[in-house]
Amino acid sequence: MPDRNLFIAIVLSLLVLSVWSYLQPPLDPPPPPPGTSIEAPREEPSPSGGAVQKAAPRPPAAEAKADAEDVAEPAEQTIEVSNDLFRAVFSSRGGELRLFELQQFVDAERPGRPKVVLTTAEPGDPAALSTPLLELGLGDWSQRAFTVERPDADTIVFHRTREGVTVRKTYRVDPTNYLMTLGVEISNASSEVVAPSFAVLWPARGSAKLDFHDHALVALQDGTLHKTLLAGAGEAGFFGSLFGSGGAEDPVFSGNVEWAGAETRYFLSVMVPDLAREATARFITLARAKAAEAELSFSPVEIPPGQTVEREIRVYIGPKESARLDAVGANLDRSIDLGYSWMAPLTRLFVWMLRAFYVVIPNYGIAIILLTILVRAATYPLTAKQMASMKRLGELQPQMKAIQERYPDDRQKQQEAMMKLYRDAGVSPLTAVTGGCFPILLQFPVFVGLYYALQSSIELRQAPFFGWIQDLSAPEALFTIPGIDLPVRVLPLVMGLSMVLQARLTPTPSADPAQARMMATIMPVLFTVMFYTFPSGLVLYWLVSNLLAIGQQWWTMRGQAAQTPAPAAAPRPRSKS
Repeated sequence: MPDRNLFIAIVLSLLVLSVWSYLQPPLDPPPPPPGTSIEAPREEPSPSGGAVQKAAPRPPAAEAKADAEDVAEPAEQTIEVSNDLFRAVFSSRGGELRLFELQQFVDAERPGRPKVVLTTAEPGDPAALSTPLLELGLGDWSQRAFTVERPDADTIVFHRTREGVTVRKTYRVDPTNYLMTLGVEISNASSEVVAPSFAVLWPARGSAKLDFHDHALVALQDGTLHKTLLAGAGEAGFFGSLFGSGGAEDPVFSGNVEWAGAETRYFLSVMVPDLAREATARFITLARAKAAEAELSFSPVEIPPGQTVEREIRVYIGPKESARLDAVGANLDRSIDLGYSWMAPLTRLFVWMLRAFYVVIPNYGIAIILLTILVRAATYPLTAKQMASMKRLGELQPQMKAIQERYPDDRQKQQEAMMKLYRDAGVSPLTAVTGGCFPILLQFPVFVGLYYALQSSIELRQAPFFGWIQDLSAPEALFTIPGIDLPVRVLPLVMGLSMVLQARLTPTPSADPAQARMMATIMPVLFTVMFYTFPSGLVLYWLVSNLLAIGQQWWTMRGQAAQTPAPAAAPRPRSKS
């Protein structure tokens, strides 16, 4: 009897629990992994004409299946590949790239000047070239142990089998370039069809170091370069924050993706797919404004039982050297910032000239000085004519002031009289309008082109000039004032003084004393403040250009003074006889 009552109690308890579970509302699903969305993809137009989508959700990881098998996984193994160009460390955990260190580039901002490392992920972040393969429904493969094979010194193979599905990751390293090939092969010996997208990740984390202050995720799709700075990853932007937006959507670039990854000013880490037309790239925010990852994936492909499918990507991790990027192809040279399209030819010309001068004199500071002299020589006819006109305008100041006093309330008559005065004196009206700004306007395209040449040419990274100027691509500092951490920069201060001297030597074409004060005082102060954070190579160019302009102005004034006839001597009075 007790056994019967116990049996009835158990059955009733189970019945009550079943009914209670049925009547309860469904539990909320677990939060998705960082950078994912629970919405279905929605296509939006992209500037290049390709489809830009909101980030699609990743499939569930099905961790429940993984628990039973992964309780006693083997210990992690690391494999190192080293040559004259780089040192790479691979891990059996996920078959990932844990470290990629450049042998020929040092990090001058860290004690001991260690080698530059382009794998910036921290513990807890996804590792470089990780492959979660969540679509297989067998857990996150990037967190599982793989078996290691090494057929030769430059080839590493990782493989792992789970419920009849085998994943094989093969790395083939090119010792002559900063290049490797990653092949991901999936063999299906299970009884079900699987449809992976072969997603590969490249994480990036921001840093305050100079080389990484412009760290960004990048992708080239349909010839259009898409870039998201890590400092703005997940941010709504200025206008979005004004209207209370919670954050920016993670962008997706679907189809015709030539490459995707991360970059800094001088270095590039990108994945190049074997089938660009089927490739999709997306930028996934891991920690807003701090960390993100670039994901390269393909259209899902069904793998029936007994079949094998392999995808292959090339991975370039190295400096933005034009020759090496061209050797890889896939328009990797688009990663070099040459400025606006109309400025790119001028930037390329300046880069070529700097390299040519460096061959003759192996100092890029001297190369910049020689380039400045060449630019000044090329523009000499225009600047000489302008300086002569400005001097002539200075001589016309009394007559210009008289015209203003003659027609104080009639602007039209005043302008007509001024134009007649210019014509009679043979002075261009443009000189009166631009005045002392003309030399600056003339130099502006050269300035912009040289700016991008200094920013994009890796040869100038940490290129010394002399003394305390040890990096022409960065601002120089003689010393820092203690307590306020204000760097004292010699080149901008001397450049400001040169602008003051140049303004004093340059005749002011306007009779307005306020304009004269602005040109002599305010402009040099503004330029000094603006140039205080510019690369020292750019400040060196502007300083040398100012000194050459001062010399040219002195020579022009001296030549005109020599050509001015001396006043005739007064006739001597005749003595009375």
